[in-house]
Amino acid sequence: MEPRKVQKVGYSTLSVSLPMNWVKKTGIKKGDLVFISEEGEGALRLTVEPGKIEDHSVYVVNVDRCDNTKVLARVIVGNYVLGRSILRVESSHRLMREQIESIRKVTQRLLGIGIIEESSRHLLLQCSIDPKTFPVETVVRRLYDLTSIMFKETLDSLIENDMELAKDAITREYEADTIYWLLARLLASAQQSRLVSEGIGIKDPMDIIQYSIIAWYLEMIGDRVHDIATRIIDLQQIRKESDEEIIERLTQIGMISFTMFDKAVKCIFDGNLTVASDTVDLYETVEKEESNLLKRFQNGGSQDLVVAISEIAWDLKIIAEHSSAIAEIAIDNVLKRENEICHIADKNL
Repeated sequence: MEPRKVQKVGYSTLSVSLPMNWVKKTGIKKGDLVFISEEGEGALRLTVEPGKIEDHSVYVVNVDRCDNTKVLARVIVGNYVLGRSILRVESSHRLMREQIESIRKVTQRLLGIGIIEESSRHLLLQCSIDPKTFPVETVVRRLYDLTSIMFKETLDSLIENDMELAKDAITREYEADTIYWLLARLLASAQQSRLVSEGIGIKDPMDIIQYSIIAWYLEMIGDRVHDIATRIIDLQQIRKESDEEIIERLTQIGMISFTMFDKAVKCIFDGNLTVASDTVDLYETVEKEESNLLKRFQNGGSQDLVVAISEIAWDLKIIAEHSSAIAEIAIDNVLKRENEICHIADKNL
């Protein structure tokens, strides 16, 4: 917070000078319009003209400082998530083939970004996304839809012993990651700009935090589903007809976890507090079923089967835990506004 002394101009006008760092950042100059809006607790918000604060800076990524191609790819993703539109990826010498391949591969997984210029020592990347064309609720629903399909295919592959379904689920994680990074970019941009925030449908700054947490949980659930699908493929090599009872019990845990996931996310949108509360309670059932399943192995079983089943059951329990957390966020969302369960007391009573 930077203090500024109020000055008197003429007979009745009071004025305050603008911080130079803010002036440079926004690029405003003499004669430009600014907009003043009154907010709570005596605060005023100063906003420049829409479109005036678009960041056209070129951010340079020094390839020579990246120890390997994984670091390089993560730096590019990080800049994308931060809302930066122009990246110049450069080296002091000729870019190696694996570096170029890493850059091309990661840009293919980032929505709206592409290579617009290339030489032996640099690549210029530009993102053309207009955040206002991606309402945040629509993007969250898309991430939920993808994760839900992955989850269903994975459970069906376990029930039907169909490895093609498991492979389909693994493939879908590619698109789920793309949507997650887009969502992270939108929320980071909304945090930096009130105009972007309102453009993607966020009115309360607290919603940015909650959507960020929900997005993270959905991403983690997607990763767990991917791991389960991979382990189901491995399980297929050692699975026997005599193991069907234990597979059925594992499937039951999976169905409860999916129910929790499905209901928790839907409660974010429909605000059903009772369903959200019931979803939180289901976590105890998953814990109990997982514990009973592991006790089943005390009577014997091949070591490979024990490891595979235990790992899948653990992932399902983590998914249930994440789903419970999403349901609790849904409860908080309901309580933020007046409702039949909780409201402000009448001061006259």
